[in-house]
Formats: sequence, structure tokens, C-alpha cells
Amino acid sequence: MSAHYVITMPQLSDTMTEGVVVTWEKNIGDKVERGDIVATVETDKAIMDVEVFKAGYLAGPLADVGATIIVAGAMGYITDTLGDMNIAVNETVTEIAPTEMVPHNAGIAIVMPQLSDTMTEGVVVTWEKQVGDTIKRGDIVATVETDKAIMDVEVFQEGFLSGPVAGVGSTIVVGHPMAFIVADAALVSDTEVTLSAAHKVVEAHHQKDKSVITAATPVNASAPSLNPSAIPAARVAGQYASPYARKVAGSMGVDLSKVRGSGPQGVIVANDVLSARPSMKDVAHSLPQVEVPGNGRNMTAMEKAVSHSMTASLTLPTFDVTFNIKPEKLIAAAKARKVSVTVAIAKACSIAMLKHPTLNNCYQPVDKIVERSNHDFGIAVAADGGGLVVPILRGIEQKSLEDLQAAWTDLMPRARTRKLAPAEYANPTFTISNMGMFGVTHFTAIPTPGIAAIMAIAATGTDGMPVNITADHRVVNGAHVAAYLADLKQIIEQPESWMDVAPTSPIPAGEWDFPVIVIGGGPGGEDCARDLIEHGVKVAMINNAPLPGGECLWRGCIPSKAWRHSADIIRDRAHDADKGVNGTNQSKLDWATLETHRKTILQTRGELALKTDKGVKIDVREGYASFVDNHTLHIQPPQGEAYTMKFGAAVIATGAPPFVPPIPGAMDGLTSGGVITSDTIWNLPSPPKKMAIIGGGVIGVEMAQIFRDFGTEILMLEAKDRILAEVEEEIAKQLTEILKQEFTVVTSAKISQIAGKVGAMQVSYADSEGSAQVFDCDYVLMATGKRPDTSRLNLASAGVQLDGAAIKADKRGRTSVPHIYAVGDVVGGYMLAHTAATQGRVAASNLLGEDHEYNQDLDCGVTFSRPQAGFVGLSTAQAKERGVDAVEAKMPMSIDAKAMITGETHGMIKLVADKATQKIIGVHFLTEHTDTLIGEAVMMVSAGMTLKQVAQAIHPHPTQTELFGELARRLLSRLRRTAKK
Repeated sequence: MSAHYVITMPQLSDTMTEGVVVTWEKNIGDKVERGDIVATVETDKAIMDVEVFKAGYLAGPLADVGATIIVAGAMGYITDTLGDMNIAVNETVTEIAPTEMVPHNAGIAIVMPQLSDTMTEGVVVTWEKQVGDTIKRGDIVATVETDKAIMDVEVFQEGFLSGPVAGVGSTIVVGHPMAFIVADAALVSDTEVTLSAAHKVVEAHHQKDKSVITAATPVNASAPSLNPSAIPAARVAGQYASPYARKVAGSMGVDLSKVRGSGPQGVIVANDVLSARPSMKDVAHSLPQVEVPGNGRNMTAMEKAVSHSMTASLTLPTFDVTFNIKPEKLIAAAKARKVSVTVAIAKACSIAMLKHPTLNNCYQPVDKIVERSNHDFGIAVAADGGGLVVPILRGIEQKSLEDLQAAWTDLMPRARTRKLAPAEYANPTFTISNMGMFGVTHFTAIPTPGIAAIMAIAATGTDGMPVNITADHRVVNGAHVAAYLADLKQIIEQPESWMDVAPTSPIPAGEWDFPVIVIGGGPGGEDCARDLIEHGVKVAMINNAPLPGGECLWRGCIPSKAWRHSADIIRDRAHDADKGVNGTNQSKLDWATLETHRKTILQTRGELALKTDKGVKIDVREGYASFVDNHTLHIQPPQGEAYTMKFGAAVIATGAPPFVPPIPGAMDGLTSGGVITSDTIWNLPSPPKKMAIIGGGVIGVEMAQIFRDFGTEILMLEAKDRILAEVEEEIAKQLTEILKQEFTVVTSAKISQIAGKVGAMQVSYADSEGSAQVFDCDYVLMATGKRPDTSRLNLASAGVQLDGAAIKADKRGRTSVPHIYAVGDVVGGYMLAHTAATQGRVAASNLLGEDHEYNQDLDCGVTFSRPQAGFVGLSTAQAKERGVDAVEAKMPMSIDAKAMITGETHGMIKLVADKATQKIIGVHFLTEHTDTLIGEAVMMVSAGMTLKQVAQAIHPHPTQTELFGELARRLLSRLRRTAKK
């Protein structure tokens, strides 16, 4: 009679419980050899090959493609005779699952699942179903105790629960049967067996009458502890190894070429690999054992796991380093942030580890170091009823304190009752043990294989909180650990540097002239002062000009747009004839009238602002303020004696003047008036005939086009390789090509000298190819950006730190002195009026005891060129720098109906979305009406709207706002097509 052998669904990962048949690579009747791939299956992690280790012929019945088969379930068969191609319905074939429990020849085994990477056996705790009960896919039939938790056993086959059933308390090897599922209720067996800790059957009986039956003597077996992310070892030429053996070898770092196979015809099996590299259990048992008197009880699964792990830890060459750290500020900050101290310490450890990544690595046999960037920290917790459980906070380096607290709140109660899933306790990269809560004054913790360091936290004493690290010297040395603890000490003792916690008393109590003094009357200072006053805080605002408004009103946004508007009229009239309107293209600029109009706007708005500020009871004073100490200001008014003022908190909003780079002749030109800046251009008696503009930023581009429309010949020189560095790259590139049609733009320019006098200036420069050039002009405009100048503030007396030229401030506006804030241009970043105003309101909110942050990723800007460049949020490149998988869609204005009507077809709109969440995270413009369109984009990004929401919104036609809906629909369609592929 021919012999048949079953092809079972292999367990291709430690979490795999079933697989789906994807393809059959061989057909019924095909000859197969040892090592042939006969099928592919889809696991919980990948599509994998099914390899066979028996020569013969493929026989059926074969599992259908798409069929779901439990691990160890039959997929097909191999027969040793060519003519016998199907297994008879009642024919018994080699058991579907290994079964040292009892003999059987019917049913599909419910095997002990491997519920963690260290689990080798489990103990039956309860049966949730009884013998004979109907079983459905997904049912929980039992609970088992692993080495770390009590877990559910889920089944993936329908039928009836049948014996032999392992009784409560039985110890079963991973992968071995606990019970069986039969298709017919008439086939149910009511046999129950009890297996000892040695996996031997010590009792077998019928459940109905308890009559004893005979059971086969089981064979002891064990399963290795596998690393779930390990890659199976490569096949060795001329040497066969089972897939599981290759998985074990890959996990344990065993070279298969040096392993002798003990399987049929020399095949390497898992036991061969285990013999080459002993398991943690083997290592533990190979160490000297001491005999003691008395009758010992068997350890529980958790006790055995701890015993083996701790004994194996003796193989690690460890050393200890201890620092005393003062945790009081961290404890207060954690309370204010509404997170546990445990979570705050874990986050602090992660921040320090970003600078010292070796603490997160581990040793791998033989002579390898595993470098890990993911911060998955195990935190020891005492389980109810004794024992230690170490739940893991995963991805600490990427998550906020709030997200970590939510995860910890979920983990903690389940950890105490040992109800964690394997992924929640397996494979930490670093471990924290805090026995300080029990009053322990000092202790050292024991690291186990798989981590390089464990941190022990003791109770706080007079010298601080002892923090000890025990480390594996193969991975880190003493200097590494000392440097790590030194940085950790600073991080814990200065939580304000990273926790962003608003102080509990933002405005210190005291006898102050004013609770808050705001220095500067621009958009940042004025909005801050108005918000504080609205909430009943007494505020003084010190402004170095008679009227508020700052640079935006007097030297920036407002006056430049007054010029821009007149330039727009001239530009637009030139195109009227294209639309059938004649006789309007002979525009003539009346400079004196324009200047009167511009100055009237500024004066009117300045007076209205001052009237409003005084009307809401802001104490507005003119003068220059400087710090005497961190609660005192010296005020120098334009007339009269200087005086001092005491404050509880201060907000610095003094802006930033134009920056003039050290170009030879530039400072002389400033003195003579031939070189002008964004502060002094407003004094021009008339538009010049020729002007050189140095700098291709927002100011340079706007002024270049304005004066070109006024009739000025323009040369723009930019030192970088492109203009508008803050604008999305493709937008800037298109705008550059448009500008080059109107005037000369030279990028990568090197300016060697500026010389001459008003009306007869010369700029000497070299272009990108190094060719020397000279440009004769009336004026040279320095549009080289702005740089904070804090020299008059005497910040050192208050202890306020700088970051380069700018004041160092966090997202809440706080400086290095907690009660002194800084906002706007003086802190760098986007030097925009609305940015300063937003930061001013953020500072006021935090001074009022709220928790508010400025988020630059939601900010926006418009360059008032023609067409106008603009942005909201992030570009695709910026998003990817932040680790966001971003996608974009763009649409040229040339296809828009409204743009065709108005003849404004230059440019495009881009929409950027997060691929994972489909939220819109950026919109970028080059259109004639960006200043109008951008408002809708601001709401999309700031509200976190999704592509679907924008796609379904109803936009009016024909308007350019409908382009947003079209872009969203295009991007959604692309994502759907990509997902299908």
C-alpha cells in the first residue's frame, strides 16, 4: 500500500495562527523533491513559500486557493506512488498536528499558541467551551497562563470541541495539542488528560464516568524563543534545512553551514539549531545548581520564566553607574501637564537617548550589535498576586506626553492583572524599574539578554533621587553611561526646556507697578496687550514711537501695499485692450498724490490704533525700555527724565531692523543716502530711473515689481541659487521665470563693492559663471532680510538668553526666564505681521494661565508679486523632513475658466496631504488673487480638514475657489488607484 504524508500549514512567524493559500506552485501528480516550493501562503506579516522535505508526488485533495488553514492544518499530501493521487475520505494520514499528548487520528488540533517570543509552554487555566460545544471561527475556547500573562486561546475552524482535552492545570509545549475540533458531533471524544510540568500524561479518563483510560507516553519537546523581526537564515548550498529551522537560526544568529542535520537524509531541524546555540533555559540550567533539602513545589510559568531569565543574565558582563537627580521640578511639571511621573521620566529617558543611542542597542550572538532607533521602554510593574510584569511604552521618541499617558493608562491595570497581549510586553529596548515608591533608598536592577541597560530609580533623599544604570559592557562602556546620565540629570531637573508646561503662576505675585509690561507697539505687542487687558490684567505698553503699529504699519505691510495697489492699476490697464476696452492704457503716475494718499492711510490707522489702545485702558507710553533686572525696566522717554518700572511679567516685541551685510561700500552708501533699506525707501522723492536690489526675498521681489511698474529699470541680485527661499520650490521657480521677463534677475551673485552717491551709484558683482559686471543706478536697495537687534534691551541683566541674534523662546513665547516672554521678529522664524500677532496672543494666553502654543506648521504668508506667491502649512519636502508620507496634486491656472476670463493664467495651485490620514497639511499658490484665495486654504489646514471633506464641499462656479474641490478629488482618485495597485 502506498504511504502518504501530510503537507501542513507551517508556522512562519511567532504570531501566526493561520494562513491563506495564495498559489499552488505544483499540480497534483507533479513529482516533488526535498526542498521544493509547492505553494505560497499569506501570513499575518507577508507572503511566504511553503517548502517540503519529503520526495514523492503531490496528491490531493489540495486546499483551494483563498482557503484559510490553521497552523498545522492540512494543505495537501505527498504520496510515494504515482497512481494514487487522492487521499481516501476515511484514510488516516500522518497526524495533522504533532501530538505527544495522546494518540488520535481524527479532528483538527487546537494547539498551544506561542503568545510571546519567549514562550515555550503554557498552562491551561480555564476551558471556556465544553466538550461537544459548537465552535465557530474566532471563538475563545480556553485561557492559558504563559510566562508573562494569562491569555485567550482563539480558534479559526468551525465544528465541535472534542477530546482528548488537556485538563485545567496541564502544562503543554507550544505547538502541541490542547484539544481537537471535529466536523461531526457524533465523532466527539470526551477524553480528558492531565499533563505534568514534564509534559507527561499523568491521568487520562472519560469525562462522563471518570473511568480511567490508557494514554500513550508523551515525548518531551520545547520551542525556542524567537525574535519576531528576525530574517530567516539563508539556505546553504547542498544542505537542506526546514523553514522553521531557518527561522530559528536567523533569530539566534546561528551559521547553518556549521550545523549538522539530524533529520531524514540529513535535513537540519530546529533541534539541531538549538543544540548549536543553547536557549536561555539551557544556559540557565547549564550553570552550577545547588542541592537543598526539602520538598520543592514546581514553579509557576512566570516564576520559571523569571528564573531562567535572571540566571541567563549572569552571562552578561555588567557594571553600574549612579547619579543623584533632583526630580522636584519634573514632578510639578508632570502634575501641571496632567501626566504621571512614570510617563514623564520615560519621555526624559528617551530625549537623553536621542543623544546617546548606544544605550538603546543590544548584543546579539555571535559578536553582533543590534542598533535600534525605536524607543520601546519596558517599565516594571508588580502584578497582583506576586510576580513582575514589564509592559512596554512603544515609540516613545515619536509620541507626545499626552499620547504616552493614554497608552500607560490603558496598559497599567491590565499589566497588574496580567492581561497583556504579547506585543505589549515582548522585546523592550530599555527597561526602567522604580522601587523608590516603596521607600527603597538604593538598589541595582538586573538586565536580561535583549537590552543593553536597565535603570533603577530609588527614593529621593537629601542629595536627590538615586538613579542607577546597570549596563552590558559589550555594548556600552562607563563613559557612555556617565554621559547619558549627566544629560538625563539636566533634562529631568530642567523640564521647562522640553515639557512646554505653562507655569502654575504665570504672573508672579508681588508689589509691581504693572503685572505685565509689553515692550513694543507693533502687531505682536499690541495684540498681546489687548488680550491681557480684555481679561482684566493691568498692562503698560512701551513703544519707541508716538503711534503704535510697528514696522507693519509704518515701514512694511501697509505702505508697500498702497504702492502695490497703484502699480496694479497701471499694470492692469495695459491689458484692457485685450478684453475690448480701449483708451485706458495711457496711465501716468502722480507720485505726490500717491504719497499723500499713502501717508494719510498710515497716520489715520496709527491714530485709530492709539485711540483704541487707550480706550481699552492700556497704559501706552513712548520711550526706549531696557532691563535693570528680571523685574525692573529702565524707561527713557523722548523728553524728560528717565524712570524705572517694576513688573511681574514682561513681553518683548521690539521687532527686527533691516540687515545690511558687510559689503564694501554699503555702510558708506547708507550714510550718503545712495543705499536705502526697507526702513528708508519711503523717503524717496520720486521713483528712480534705475535701481539695483540686493536680495531676492519677499521685500526684494515686491519692491522690484512695484518700481518696475512705476517705470524703473531693475537689476535684482541674489546670493543664493534661487529667490524666495521660504516659498515652495516649484512655485518660486515659476515666479522667477515670470520676473525674468520684466527685469534682470541674477542668482548666485557675488557682490564685491558698492560705490557712488545718490543718483550715481555703482554695484560691482560677479554672476553665477564668475563673469565680472558693473551696474550703474540711482539707488541701491538692501533687501537682505531683517535681523533682531537687542543691544539696547540689556537682556543680560534680566538673564534672558539669545539664540544667535534672536531671543531664545519656546512655542509659548517663554524665554529662558519663565516670566519674560518674547514674540514676533525678535525671536526669528517667520518675520510676518500676522505671525507676530499670533505669537502675541499665544503669550497672553499663557500669561493668563492657559496652555497655548504657536504652531509654525499652520502658518501662512503671501508675497504681493504679480502673480502672488503664497503658502499655508507645509510643502511636500517639509512634510517628508518631519517623517510624514506626503502626497500632492497641482493644477495650472491656465485651465481655469475665471483665469481665462480675466487674462490671469500664469501660475498654479498645489494641494499637499498626509497620505495616511488624508488630512490637508499644505496649500501653495502662484495666482493673481492669492491674497483672497488663501483664506479658505488657511481654514483647511488649521482645521485639519480631509481631502474627502474638501472634495465634497460645494464651491460656486465660475470662481477659483472651486479649484480646491477639484484638486482634492484628483488627489483622492490617485490615492484610490495607488491603493488598488
